[in-house]
Amino acid sequence: MKAKLMCAVISFFLLVLPCFSKAAEAQKNDPFMNNETTKNMPDMDLLKDSETIEVKKPFSNQSFEFNLMYHYFDYKEDFPPPGKSTEKGWVPGIYAGWNYNKKNDVYTKIFLEYSFGNTTYDGTTQTGTPITFSDHNNQSFFRFEWDIGYNIAISKSISLKPYVGYGYRNWSRGEVNTTATYSSYNEVYYWHYFPVGIMADLTIGDKLVIQPNAGIRFMFNGKMTANLSELDPGYNDPHFKLGNKPGWYAEIPVTYKFSQTWAIVMKPWYEYSEIGQSDTVPLTYYGTVIGSAYEPSSKTKQYGVNVGVVASY
Repeated sequence: MKAKLMCAVISFFLLVLPCFSKAAEAQKNDPFMNNETTKNMPDMDLLKDSETIEVKKPFSNQSFEFNLMYHYFDYKEDFPPPGKSTEKGWVPGIYAGWNYNKKNDVYTKIFLEYSFGNTTYDGTTQTGTPITFSDHNNQSFFRFEWDIGYNIAISKSISLKPYVGYGYRNWSRGEVNTTATYSSYNEVYYWHYFPVGIMADLTIGDKLVIQPNAGIRFMFNGKMTANLSELDPGYNDPHFKLGNKPGWYAEIPVTYKFSQTWAIVMKPWYEYSEIGQSDTVPLTYYGTVIGSAYEPSSKTKQYGVNVGVVASY
């Protein structure tokens, strides 16, 4: 009896299962079973293809960025008239960075900048004689910065990213040169700073993102070395402790995405910084003190534009 019952059950499954298989195949090929028909059916979310959904994301969470820079440098030391010391001119450079940017998650960014070129010096000698030159006046600027914050989603297309970080700035100013009128030499400024700022992500459609960014840079441990021994090995190279003053900056990167991986970016920006007057240090010639010197306070304005590519993954 049990053997007959088992045979009957097996026969039933052999007959019925092919019918279910054909019905399922017919449903799969039915043109009326489109997204509009099925989206309101219970548990249809379980049938969504997660890979297809991921491709539709307008922007990836991580990206590398490479830019060409071109900016105007405007530096002025605080000298009582008629004395003055200024540097002005356009300087090219490069920018490279990486960032992790996901809504309602930790935000982080690391970037490097380097620019190099001649500027025009307009100033006076120690005795007040006016001098102006743009040859043998190379400037180089290096910056490293690491920011970390949090991406707060305000809406589907808007988020805010407050952040803090650490930065390092190095500026090599001028080069050794002697003429009948003046002598110039190299000075190296370097300092650390804490950036504190906020950035917004404004997503427009699935191609365009605008990211206004502004913040304060709190300078600390600023120093400068005057390489006087380049003029004459008898001179010492005095080291100055710079006065630490805060500066600020603002930028508006505009990114246009061609694909899930590649995009172009244009980034106009502006930066304002100050250096406080240094301490006074001795000047020596072959070990004998011949005088003293200090680095005056100064102000620097820079503005320019970066243009480059972004690779996301």
